Amino acid sequence: MQLDKTHVVIRVRSLSEIGDLAMVMIRQYPSALLVGFLAGALPWIILNAAALSWIPIEENQYGISDDEARSELFRYGAWMLLLIALQTPIAGVFTTIYLGQAVFEKRPTWSAVFREGRRQFWRWFWVLGVKRLAIPALLLVAVRYGAQFNAVFDVMLPIVILVGMTIVRASRPFAPEILLLEQCPLRTKAPGVINAARRSKSLHSPMSSELSGRFLSVSFIACVLFLSVLWTMIWVRGIVSGKWDWGLFVLLVLIPAAAWVIAGLSILIRLLNYLDTRIRLEGWEVELAIRAEAIRQFGEETALPKNAQTDQPETTKTKNASSSQSKQSVASSTPNQSGSPVPANASDTEPANATDTGPATTTSGAVS
Repeated sequence: MQLDKTHVVIRVRSLSEIGDLAMVMIRQYPSALLVGFLAGALPWIILNAAALSWIPIEENQYGISDDEARSELFRYGAWMLLLIALQTPIAGVFTTIYLGQAVFEKRPTWSAVFREGRRQFWRWFWVLGVKRLAIPALLLVAVRYGAQFNAVFDVMLPIVILVGMTIVRASRPFAPEILLLEQCPLRTKAPGVINAARRSKSLHSPMSSELSGRFLSVSFIACVLFLSVLWTMIWVRGIVSGKWDWGLFVLLVLIPAAAWVIAGLSILIRLLNYLDTRIRLEGWEVELAIRAEAIRQFGEETALPKNAQTDQPETTKTKNASSSQSKQSVASSTPNQSGSPVPANASDTEPANATDTGPATTTSGAVS
């Protein structure tokens, strides 16, 4: 593994360039979505269908053109799309790990990716599944199985959850990358180790306005793309079967399918946005070059940072302060269990081999 020979050009990008690169990465690494994202999303697809499919099935028996049926179908659509939005980060766990490894390895193995996901299961399950409401919202919908439409539960509550999700995602979008790629612990008492909360604050706070603006822009584009994909699917179905009605097939299959397609794309865009943020804030491309040279000159073990011990005498700490600080600034990384390099406080991983355009600080292993 050579840190200065990555499979993506390391440089600052605009939001439009991030979108272009996401499209290229889909072509270069289709398995990241076809295998990784599908494996992560499949359990949620089944659970969502079990919790909500009874609504259109029941309404279809009596016709879906009256006002009561419209309110029930609105309830179904609102909760289905909200659940998918809440579940997207946790469904993209394997895709995130795969692309994080792929920046330094040409073709990571899925066995290693799934093994790494299982190793970190409780951390990402708690943060992405519980704290970010993917599981509580699904349980709330499941508890109301068979209940009639209620304005408080089926209108006001989804709006409140949507607003809360928007605020959290806009201000703290990179929780999956911090947990899965940088592997920051949720809690730690070890000196010199940064936990997930502190890392999140240091990464997000300096660019809070920029990140919020990008989140809103990407959300608007995602809504437009969702409608485009949905109408394309309906058009294809109409051409093939001659059926243009909004029946059970559209409600149960096409609407969730279109939403999950856009959800998979959003994983790539978020990951590339994370990389761009690290480059802007931390000079990540320069850091990789320095650390790669340190490994070549001194070896991995020699270049590892040495955290100061709390039980050292004060004179020893003072004596070693300058050398310790110097080592940390030029620290190399060692491969973690996932195969991605891990720096002193967090692992540095980036996505996979992708074509890039324009001037760049490029490495010899990148395609440009």
